[in-house]
Amino acid sequence: MLVKEGFNYKAFPIFFLAFFRVANVVIIDLAFPLYYAQINVNPEIIGIILAARAFSYLFSPILLRNIPKKIGKKNCLLISGTGTLIITIGYEISLNPLAGLFLRFVDGLLLGMFWPVLMGSISSVCNLDGMRENDEKKDKIMRRYSISWNFGGIVSYLIGTIMLFLIDDLYLIFHIALFFAILQFISSFLYKEPMEKINLEKPEVSIEYSKPPLLRENVKFPKFFPFFIVMVYSFLLGAIGLIYPLKSEMLQYAIYTNYLFFFIRMTTQTILLSTTMKLSINLIKKLFPYILIATSVSLLIMGLNQNLIIFGILFGINGIVISFFYLFSFKIVIFRDMVENTYRNSTYFEASVGLFFFIGPIIGGLLATIDINLAFYILSVTSIGTLIAYLIIRNKLNSD
Repeated sequence: MLVKEGFNYKAFPIFFLAFFRVANVVIIDLAFPLYYAQINVNPEIIGIILAARAFSYLFSPILLRNIPKKIGKKNCLLISGTGTLIITIGYEISLNPLAGLFLRFVDGLLLGMFWPVLMGSISSVCNLDGMRENDEKKDKIMRRYSISWNFGGIVSYLIGTIMLFLIDDLYLIFHIALFFAILQFISSFLYKEPMEKINLEKPEVSIEYSKPPLLRENVKFPKFFPFFIVMVYSFLLGAIGLIYPLKSEMLQYAIYTNYLFFFIRMTTQTILLSTTMKLSINLIKKLFPYILIATSVSLLIMGLNQNLIIFGILFGINGIVISFFYLFSFKIVIFRDMVENTYRNSTYFEASVGLFFFIGPIIGGLLATIDINLAFYILSVTSIGTLIAYLIIRNKLNSD
């Protein structure tokens, strides 16, 4: 069933799907490095296992980009949900490193029929009659979407924290992940496809949001810019997701503190995204250099620090500053898809995420083999490098 009007479209299945998919992913992703570190698997091998899903997700959104048009978005979500359920059951059967590598690789293929479909659905909903002309409603939809997947992470990390505090057994985490996979599968049946608006005019290459009547901002960036920003975002999170658990094991912190700190990071991230989605891209553009500096400083201190409480504070700060990377790139991509009446940019956006969630754990694992703290220092330098590149791009645009 295709829904034509924004006022009649029920978007809650999109939010449910995003919530349960992230809840499943994050609770498992943190358990993997902790489990393999406990059985003395080398950090670089752990990095490769963690990167397997991101590796296949690197090309799956592009490889499978035409599948939704052939079989429908809902069928894509049903296939992805079924596969996620089977893979999660596979984790219950075996956590052998080779099995983990294979299952995570297949999971990345399934994600290629999941996230691009959800992001494309958000673009389509924002372009429905009754929504297209209303900036406030578009912001509301994007804000709820961002909150839904972030809140999935919050709930998942919170449950992991509580359960591991009560029962110090990592296997319990995979039982919880199976519960989330079942709920994701059920939510797939609730999804309805929004009708896409047909646009016979050839879209312009540049973005100038003041011209299209549905958009309110006059912003211009190179085509590659949002993908560059989300690549840095993915690289930092992918690397931290491996490096910190390894440092936690080295410092002999309780397992539940890992889930507690990632819960803090995800909570601050969700608060930021829920309160700042209305910010104009022009304002975010002005704030971004300070965000990059704060990111670099927080990562530098993570390398130097060994105090448990300070780590908790740093994760809270980290959740705030790194969220701006996603906010900045996400808004540009969604608006660009609306102008061009496509979700091609959403596909490339997700492929960019996959590329650097793949690179992050591998680089992090290699650096951790040399020195755990060195890995944090390199991440800090990466943020400074991003700042320099951003200032060069911004100054060039201002001078044109």
